[in-house]
Amino acid sequence: MSTDTKPPILIVDDEPDVLFSLKGLLRHDFQLHTAESGEEALKILQQHSIHVIMTDQRMPGMTGTELMQHARAEFPEAVRIVFTGYADIKAVVEAINSGGLYKYITKPWDPDELIATLHRAAKRYRQHATKLKFADDLRTFVNDVAGLAEAKGISDSAEFTALLDRGRQLEAHANALSDSPLADGAANE
Repeated sequence: MSTDTKPPILIVDDEPDVLFSLKGLLRHDFQLHTAESGEEALKILQQHSIHVIMTDQRMPGMTGTELMQHARAEFPEAVRIVFTGYADIKAVVEAINSGGLYKYITKPWDPDELIATLHRAAKRYRQHATKLKFADDLRTFVNDVAGLAEAKGISDSAEFTALLDRGRQLEAHANALSDSPLADGAANE
């Protein structure tokens, strides 16, 4: 898979050995960015378009939950995953609720399942981006049609008004779809 077609993901862990292991596992399938802290991760997110963020929960300084809160606020389109070797249920619930997680993964993970989860997360990102583009294109189309009708002097006709109303209904539906959250509930993997 060429770098251009590999989904860009960011992996955050304060343990260099974990990052090294994940790089080896994921480098063929994904365009990888890595960070050893939440602060470093936020800098990378500002510099690159990242589709999926996967972070360790327990790190010095900024926790995975805190990083995901920042990511959700500043980069809401990125799909968010937290992984940890510690079974702190309170941290799990907080991460899910405040970070809008797609998944919560426990260590150790099955390599094949981790790769599959990241591919599903990248697919979710692409689907959401497609919905946003569709909603934007539909909005532009409806506005263009309304402008053309106004210019042609037919914007007051009953037929046009009905057509425009239907277009606005479709636009509202597309907006509702594109505003749906990326998180589909948490699941341990």
